[in-house]
Amino acid sequence: MVRLKLRAIGTAVTCAVALSVLGAVQARAEPALTVVRVAGVQTDDITPLVYAIRTGMFARAGLDVQSMPTNSGAATAAAVVSGSYEIGKSSLLSLMNAHLRNLPLIVVAAGVVHETKNPFAKLVVAADAPYKAGKDFDGKTIAVSALNDLSTVSVDTWIEKTGGDSHSVHFVELPVSAMLTAVVEHRVDAAFILYPPLAEALDSGKVRAVSVPYDAIAPFFVLSGWFTTTDYAAKHPDVIRTFVRVMYEAAKFANGHPADTAPMMSDLTKVPMSIYQTMPRVGAATSTNPKDWQPLIDAAAKYGVIPHAFPAKDFIWQG
Repeated sequence: MVRLKLRAIGTAVTCAVALSVLGAVQARAEPALTVVRVAGVQTDDITPLVYAIRTGMFARAGLDVQSMPTNSGAATAAAVVSGSYEIGKSSLLSLMNAHLRNLPLIVVAAGVVHETKNPFAKLVVAADAPYKAGKDFDGKTIAVSALNDLSTVSVDTWIEKTGGDSHSVHFVELPVSAMLTAVVEHRVDAAFILYPPLAEALDSGKVRAVSVPYDAIAPFFVLSGWFTTTDYAAKHPDVIRTFVRVMYEAAKFANGHPADTAPMMSDLTKVPMSIYQTMPRVGAATSTNPKDWQPLIDAAAKYGVIPHAFPAKDFIWQG
């Protein structure tokens, strides 16, 4: 009996050792995930990134992607150039200027897109204002969150296309939180506002939307992009290809299932779910097509936000 017990114990120990060795071998056999730190302002336009991280899409593709919050596109670019992060997200206008200044950055994937059927930014005026078309804004004052950016380019384009003189318009920079009051009190004649603040402004009944200025540029075009340094792209092409592939796969899901991504994005951005459930969600690109980038490049050049236009393919990674 004692001999049988000892034999059983010996067998158990042998099995335990074998399993331990097998586990160690398997652990060594499984390649470590490649860490990729992705920087950007934490808003709804990073939905595909957040979805791909939280559902394990990147991990299954061999990447440990980490979302790193920044305060602005400029801060993001500086962090990527310095090597603090591998990839960043920025507005297309910032990336255009970086390209024309010969900074060592390359756009690897398209980000947010504007679609006529799903506008997430509008020009609003006071409910009692008479303005309807661009010609009504000659000599008027319009509030934007930043000067010489996409908002001013799109408003200029809309004004010109609807009979107005964009050169006569005065743009003033205001915090989004101050725009509703400024419009209602007629301290400015209009304001360019994005969701989610736009939802609160329209729900107040004190303002009305007069146009979707982005439509004046094109019914569909790319607004932002994911970028890295030329050096990183050259040394890690497989990582970039994998990142882009997963991002576009995640974008396809996110675009078609806004209700499924609303809870995670509400948690990240701290925008209440009640607003997320009703506001238009930001659409994301699902492929890289230079023709979708060109309209904004041409408009930015026309209104002097960049020195001159250039073919979109010139600043898109070809790897």
